[in-house]
Amino acid sequence: TFDLTTGVPGRAIPVPGATILNGIGVATDGTIYTSNTREPERIYKITASGTVSTLIDGAPLALPNGVAVDPQGNVVVVNIGNNDVLTFSPAGQLVRTEKAAEAGNDGVVVLPDGTKYTSSVRFGSVSRIRPGQPAEVIASGIPAAASMCYDSRQNQLVIPMNPNNALAFIKLTP
Repeated sequence: TFDLTTGVPGRAIPVPGATILNGIGVATDGTIYTSNTREPERIYKITASGTVSTLIDGAPLALPNGVAVDPQGNVVVVNIGNNDVLTFSPAGQLVRTEKAAEAGNDGVVVLPDGTKYTSSVRFGSVSRIRPGQPAEVIASGIPAAASMCYDSRQNQLVIPMNPNNALAFIKLTP
């Protein structure tokens, strides 16, 4: 943890068995969900009090990376290993599987209306999945489109392009 005012590091929470913690999503109650991208492929759950447990272990995870929490409190995970966009209940049950337009997804953002955006680090694209609709590519040509965040003030996605030491800004349109 970090102090938001000073930036000073605070409490550290060890995650036993983790090898490469990667994506992170935080629920409104402070519960943290984080992906372990390499073996063992897992999603860990860390309560606000610091209790660590395994939420999901193995398939359908395939190099899980991006993690977000949707408006209903479900955990949304994207895989690098395929184009699956997996939605799990807070108890770890698979609720829904959607498909991004391309595979190799690193980041995921879920908007309040349930629209999902995924960034493909392998194909350099961004997919949009509107509720009940198939995915569509809304941006391409983004070198190594990594994890991303949503800037609600400017209504845009912000995507790191790590090898370029740069950021991509994708304005969202209705």
